[in-house]
Amino acid sequence: MRSNSLKYIFFILLIALFVLLPFLTPYRALASEMLIFAIFAVGYDIVFGYTGLLSFGHAMFFGVGAYAMALVLIRWMPSLFVAFLTGTILSLILAFIIGFLSIRRKGIYFVMITLAFCQMVYFVALKWSSLTGGDNGLHGVQRPSIGPIDLNVEIVFYYFVLFVFVLSVIAAFRIINSPFGRVLRSLKDNEDRARSIGYNTYRFKLLSFMISAAFASLAGGLYAIHSNFVPLETLHIDTSLNVVIMTLVGGVGTLYGPIFGAMFIVILKNILSNWLGNWNLIMGLIFILSVLTLRKGLLPVLKEHLWVKK
Repeated sequence: MRSNSLKYIFFILLIALFVLLPFLTPYRALASEMLIFAIFAVGYDIVFGYTGLLSFGHAMFFGVGAYAMALVLIRWMPSLFVAFLTGTILSLILAFIIGFLSIRRKGIYFVMITLAFCQMVYFVALKWSSLTGGDNGLHGVQRPSIGPIDLNVEIVFYYFVLFVFVLSVIAAFRIINSPFGRVLRSLKDNEDRARSIGYNTYRFKLLSFMISAAFASLAGGLYAIHSNFVPLETLHIDTSLNVVIMTLVGGVGTLYGPIFGAMFIVILKNILSNWLGNWNLIMGLIFILSVLTLRKGLLPVLKEHLWVKK
């Protein structure tokens, strides 16, 4: 009984948190950024937490989504739908190519291949300055209106991001709790057993990789219109590392854990960068401590202590 009561209270507080978040953060744009990276982390948890593939290349898909959004809006048409669709298609194509070449590799070999591809895409963007702006990035990314909805009003933009975030989380939970998601869990637990009973493990891992890339592209597109600017750093290895830390700190293989891990890291990064020059050092220490002491992640550990079954 107590467990059910705690769950209801938790969900009521959770809804209140997301509705009131822009009024609780130091500035409203920070609340939008927290949800954008939460979408990124949820998608990453599908491939890492549920499929068991540690990718250090997801900055590629985040950056492709951001650049696609910027280029469509600046050079083609002011349509969010077309911009999101373009970024998603490009990211899926890129994920298919990279996944096709790397999925058969395991462990550190897969990690290094995704890292190498990420560096290659970063270098291409750096040198192709006529398209990407090179070191300077792409400036002047405007937020187009959606009918009467003016996304240039920061609080309106936050609730737009919240809407996309809710749809993304629902989609992620549907994927993980579907027969497809159960196969992904079996791959992580014992790939040889899954293969022995007839599953094409290569195909399932490739699909998981592509789905995760689509989430990353969606987050990247939102980040572009959130910042009104696409820096080259969206494609940098640091972006990939950040989403790994968010997922690990929140709780791998939970979906809800990476959401709060992303929100925690974004707001902590904001606070530390205002007070410390070497805030990356603190982030590194958090990563080490989470791996050494909180192997399950912060949220699952809190749940074990607070969800007392009676």
